[in-house]
Amino acid sequence: MEGFTHPSDADRELNELRVRAYGPDHDIDGDPRALARLRELEAAHLADVERREDAAASESSAAETVKAAVPAVALNEAQGSPEPGRAIAPLSQPVKESSLRPLLRRAMRTWWGRLARVAGMLVVAAAIVVAAFLISAPRPDATLRLTAVEADDQVRTLVTSAERAGRYGMDPSTLRAYGSYHGFNVWSGVNAFGSPCLVAVHRAFDYLSRARCAPFPADLIVDVSSSGDGLDIPAGDGIIRFIRRGDTVDAYVYLLPEAD
Repeated sequence: MEGFTHPSDADRELNELRVRAYGPDHDIDGDPRALARLRELEAAHLADVERREDAAASESSAAETVKAAVPAVALNEAQGSPEPGRAIAPLSQPVKESSLRPLLRRAMRTWWGRLARVAGMLVVAAAIVVAAFLISAPRPDATLRLTAVEADDQVRTLVTSAERAGRYGMDPSTLRAYGSYHGFNVWSGVNAFGSPCLVAVHRAFDYLSRARCAPFPADLIVDVSSSGDGLDIPAGDGIIRFIRRGDTVDAYVYLLPEAD
């Protein structure tokens, strides 16, 4: 029957000696060997009882540990399996971590919000600087655009033989026209060194006024003046500055102050 265990020989012997020691007809005092055997069996029985109590206490502690770990395991499964070799945290620790998550999310939102505001302020500041630069930068008086006009013999001759252009070694086949401004035809080309060039030709005077070559990406700038270049500015004396910007050439007129 479940729960019933047959007494061992030692248990039966202990019971018999107990009857002789504590029963109504006790006679163990006259038997030293039986008395010594009783003491031996009593000590063994006491040790066995203590061992069983310790085992029961260990089993109870293990059961409590399992009960405490079950909610933690369920929580870990809901959050994701723990890393291999990592101990399962007790229930109190995930609860504390979960209580910190809203604070962490709030802190992250605050941090990202501040970062977004700073980035927005930087963008606005950059836009203001660019706008101020564009407003303060001088505007060209005219913008000459690239045309399909081919260089004729007059322009080719001026570019290849004129003293001002000859030292640059420009290739006439690379000449491209940008139109005219105040009597000057503006051309671009490439010299023998592969550098772009800018040329201002005055057709009426059959004269190459200015030429300049510079390696990319240096700005190509040519200045023609009212003294010596045949420039005629109705508003007075001054210069015209031609600046090549890709497929366009900007022209700026700078008047000289009148003498008192």
